[in-house]
Order: sequence, then structure tokens, then C-alpha cells
Amino acid sequence: MQTIFTITIIIHVLAGIGALISGAMAIILKQNTPKHKPIGRFYFWCMTVIFITGVFLSTAKGLLFLFFISIFTYYATIIAYRSLRLKNLHNGQKLLWIDWLVEILAGITFMGLIMYAMYHFTVNHSSAAVIPLFFGSIGLLGVYRNVSSFIKGPKETMYWLKKHIGNMCGSYIGAITAFVVNQSEHIPVNPVFLWLGPTIILVPVIMVELKKIKSQPLIKVISKA
Repeated sequence: MQTIFTITIIIHVLAGIGALISGAMAIILKQNTPKHKPIGRFYFWCMTVIFITGVFLSTAKGLLFLFFISIFTYYATIIAYRSLRLKNLHNGQKLLWIDWLVEILAGITFMGLIMYAMYHFTVNHSSAAVIPLFFGSIGLLGVYRNVSSFIKGPKETMYWLKKHIGNMCGSYIGAITAFVVNQSEHIPVNPVFLWLGPTIILVPVIMVELKKIKSQPLIKVISKA
């Protein structure tokens, strides 16, 4: 059994290195270059391997927080991937069952993260409970926005591109966070900052980049018969 754990950890680490490198390359090259798509696809599969191995390790070792975080990071990856296939929601494109299933499972996971945080705060009086509370709240907000767009429809023309870029960058932040947390013994910084720092620092940068995307409001014209 120990051999299986060792092999899984090695695969997990190699996939993590691949994700960090390919994710950076995809961001640098951006979508208007021919190399962006294959590199982005490689990044997606690296994140998929990270998710599968992370869930296995967390389940086998009983690491509930790692289990939650694995789903949190991969949720952003899946949403970014699916956004490229949901470009015509404003033209009546139908959602697949997988889109609803992802949101349901993610919603349950993020509520679990929040309950996990509340438990550690009330029972253990741990200030570190802010970490799962932070990620759980962000994740739940993302689910709310996605479900709302599914029900009400998109509000702008380039909604799919913004969702793709925002969530791919979000999943990359997750990969960076995992890396710096695993190197915490070599970084003389409060662990809470290592968990939350990448998100706090990089999300504003992502927001600035998203505002640069030229997108027009979708105006629904209802004609009377």
C-alpha cells in the first residue's frame, strides 16, 4: 500500500510541476497564438491528474481539508473548460446534465468547507479557520453566479471568454497556492498568508485584465405578435 502512496505522490508532484509551467506559458502566450490551445489542453489534463491524485491521497489519509481544496481548484478548471463549449447560451444553447451536476457537487463541497471552518472556529478556536471560510465563501459565490447565468441567461457578448480566463487563472492561483504551502518550511511567512496571499495578490490583476475584454451588453428584444 505504501508503494501505491509513493507512486501517487510522485505523479501528483509531476503533474503539479507540469501545471505550473504550462499554466504560465498559456497565460503569457494568451489565446491569440496557435500554441495557446495545445498548452492550455496540457494544463487542463495536468490539473485533472492533480485532482484525481489529490482526492485519492486525501481520502486514503483522511485529510478532509485537502479533499475540499482539490475539488475547489478543479471546479475552476472545469468551469473554464466548459465555458468554451457554452458560447451560444444567449442563442438558446442547451446546458448538459454535467453542467448542473458540477454546480451541485461544487455547491455541496463549498458549504462543507464553510461548515468545516465553523467547526474549527467554535470547537478548536483556531484562527486558521479563516482559510476554509475564505475558500468556501469564494467558491459558493462562484456557484451562485454560474447558476444565476444558467437560469437568467448571460448579460454580455463575451461572457464565455471572461469566464474562461477568470476561472483558468483562478485554478492557476490554486496551483501556485499549493506550491507555496508545500514549501512553507522554507518560507518565513505566516501560513495563513501563504494560503490566502496568492488569491489576494493576483485576483485584482485578473480583474484588471478581464476589464480589457471588449464585451457588449446583450439586449433582449421582445417583439409583440
